[in-house]
Amino acid sequence: MSDDRASGWRGTPELDSLLSAARKKLESNWLRIGGNITVHLGDPPDLWRLCSAISRSNAGLHSRAKTSRLDLARLDEWLAHPLNGGLGLIDTLNAQAPLQDKKRLAADKAEMKATALADARSLLNASVHGDWIDHWLSSLLNQDGTLGGRVAVDALRTAAHVLSLLPVDGLSLTELAENACGDTKALSSGGAPKLVLDALSLREGIPRPVDPVGIRLLWETAGVSVDALSSRVVLLGFRVEEDHVVARWLNEAADVGIPFPLTLDMIGRAALTNTADRVFVCENIAVVAAAARTLGKDSAAIVCTDGQPSAAVHRLLGGLRPGTALHWRNDFDWPGLQMTSRAVARYGATPWRMDEGAYRRALDTRNSEPLKGFPATSAWDPELASAMHESGRAVMEERLIPDLLADLA
Repeated sequence: MSDDRASGWRGTPELDSLLSAARKKLESNWLRIGGNITVHLGDPPDLWRLCSAISRSNAGLHSRAKTSRLDLARLDEWLAHPLNGGLGLIDTLNAQAPLQDKKRLAADKAEMKATALADARSLLNASVHGDWIDHWLSSLLNQDGTLGGRVAVDALRTAAHVLSLLPVDGLSLTELAENACGDTKALSSGGAPKLVLDALSLREGIPRPVDPVGIRLLWETAGVSVDALSSRVVLLGFRVEEDHVVARWLNEAADVGIPFPLTLDMIGRAALTNTADRVFVCENIAVVAAAARTLGKDSAAIVCTDGQPSAAVHRLLGGLRPGTALHWRNDFDWPGLQMTSRAVARYGATPWRMDEGAYRRALDTRNSEPLKGFPATSAWDPELASAMHESGRAVMEERLIPDLLADLA
């Protein structure tokens, strides 16, 4: 069972070389003692003698041999013999450093990722949140459908819980993080906020921004307040019932036909209840400028999102007087259809000149641009999306200003 050197092999480079190879084999084989290891002879110089002693055979082994195969069960039996230390292979290796069952660790990690992915799919039902959820989840997968190695399980869980709460009405990042997962710092750093922003970028059909302003604006598309002073909405003719400072500013601006930029901070200070039965929402500030110039104090109440609806927009609209008719429009592009669809779902808004006829009348290939981003649908007028697919052109809201002013008069 041992050679003439008995336990003298303990601590030698020859035995250390075998144990190192055995460790690699066991850690990649569920810590099961079985099979062979390939031994590269010659360095250390007496390795062939040790292999002969363990194998109890000199056949094919000599100082000029280059490689040999050693049965791990033989090595285990040899190490367990009292003359060779009395500890089997597993115990010998654990005495040096704890063995890692890498197969088990990998299997457990794969199971955790599969569970996290399934939980995210269940939490974020695409029929409720939209097809962009499927696009986002698919972007996280390897080709075999498993969760990619760059995606941390905890980050995915946090991101899924955050997305399940969106949109919100002006919540701060810390409030959103607390509501989603009970940790106010969950969105301050790490992988979770990046995953959420990736998802929102897909929803909006834009690249994920890397600059602070772009990141703030993207959060605001979901009603999240990153900065209550920067988040704003531009109003014209928006009169309210209250009689506090901000209310007086709004009413005085409406009475003289001046557009008024209202910040999220102002909206949060006191109630602002609209007096008009109808409120019109537009995307582009040029519409407000034209209405102020031509209609002035006689303009209907206008809310301008100035692009993607901000946290201020959502906070204001969330406080509209019950029964207010909300008329909503955007550019004729894929993000515009998406924003209008969300307004219909969230506020019961009526699309305002967002139909096939208005699109075709405004369409002019000389003054339009190619459609970009993910195609969207127009459930309120399916022919609109079809016409946009057919032409492949986007039409900005400014092209419709004469018709919009007629509605606002």
